[in-house]
Amino acid sequence: MAAVTDRMISIYRKEYDRNPVFTLFITILIVFFTLFAAATLITGGNTFYNILNSPGAHIFLDHFDSILYSSDQPYEKYGVIYPPLATVFYAVLGHFVIPFVDVPAGTDLTAELIRNSQAGILSFVVITLIAFYALYVLYSRFMKDADVRKELLFLFAVLLAYPFIYAIERGNSIILVLVFCLIFLMEYRSENRLIRYASYIALGVTAGFKLYTAILGLLILRDRRYREMGICVLIVAALVFIPFIFTDGSPMVLFDTIFGYAPTSVGTTNFSQMVHNIFGTGLGFSDTAVSAIGYAVIGAFTLLSFLVILFDKEMKFWKIVALISCNLILGPSVGVPYQVVYMLLPILYFLASEKNMTRENAFYTICFAMTLVLIPWMPIASIESAFVVIIAVAILYEGLTRMYRSGRSVATSA
Repeated sequence: MAAVTDRMISIYRKEYDRNPVFTLFITILIVFFTLFAAATLITGGNTFYNILNSPGAHIFLDHFDSILYSSDQPYEKYGVIYPPLATVFYAVLGHFVIPFVDVPAGTDLTAELIRNSQAGILSFVVITLIAFYALYVLYSRFMKDADVRKELLFLFAVLLAYPFIYAIERGNSIILVLVFCLIFLMEYRSENRLIRYASYIALGVTAGFKLYTAILGLLILRDRRYREMGICVLIVAALVFIPFIFTDGSPMVLFDTIFGYAPTSVGTTNFSQMVHNIFGTGLGFSDTAVSAIGYAVIGAFTLLSFLVILFDKEMKFWKIVALISCNLILGPSVGVPYQVVYMLLPILYFLASEKNMTRENAFYTICFAMTLVLIPWMPIASIESAFVVIIAVAILYEGLTRMYRSGRSVATSA
């Protein structure tokens, strides 16, 4: 037994010496997963059961609700909050699935009936497997120096990350969206025009499912490629708005629905919820005042983030991507834990570029890992979102401080 332990320690030390940042990141995820698994066994499954949003009858229903709603007047009848590209996607899916659903006489078609059909559950399984396989392929291409064992270990760790488990349990399309976000990030600077434009299409697809992901296009503007930015805007706008032709909706109907949507969630995951908990529940401010404070916080955060993204040329690329991801999670989005899957984007760039264990890299390694871990106590979403806030504040502080010093230096020299 001692010999086996010594060998495992020796292997771990070699891996740590080879790439301490990656090794520490994976170690944190595995340690917390082990603690979570032990707590789940001790509590007879309650620890795992409690982290889910709607266990039991409501499992996977984002997917099956979308198929149902997209089949019949999605915007007027059901008030869906998805852009029309997503609605058309689920309508096409429903065209092949719904005919195979057994609907008892005298009852209406429901999302539960679709889920309980073989065709329905197969549609969800296939799409989920495709999304994760695509993530694996993109990761393998991204981490060119990683061997198969590390690739599988990383994918395994991601599969066990809380935001991904939550997304799967909800049956949400965000993992598929994440794939297209990564395609855009990997190819938007390609010298091959066709590949570059394909990445713009990928960005349009992400915006066609999750509208706010379009802010990734700021990376093109950051490079001062204004013509390319114009082309990207046209492609994204086409993919966001043209599919309205095939639905019963319009931009105004969609935006009214989005702004009136109040999702149920586990924990506190964005600035709107944080402001409500502090000023509404905690200090007793009126709903109007709380809303005003929430808009002010989100507006200030978004403005300062965009300033750093566009004008801090010395900022490392993975930090820029991290700041965009923080906006996708904390900004004007629905406050649900699966939004944290966007942190995988900067994590990939961070792990690919940072090999040495400096004090700064140790800080970000811990923070990035803590946005994904399975924590055996509640509320997980609030804890992980707190680390997203820490990352955002650290990057903003660095960027704004550097821009301020640069501005003072220019003013002094003038």
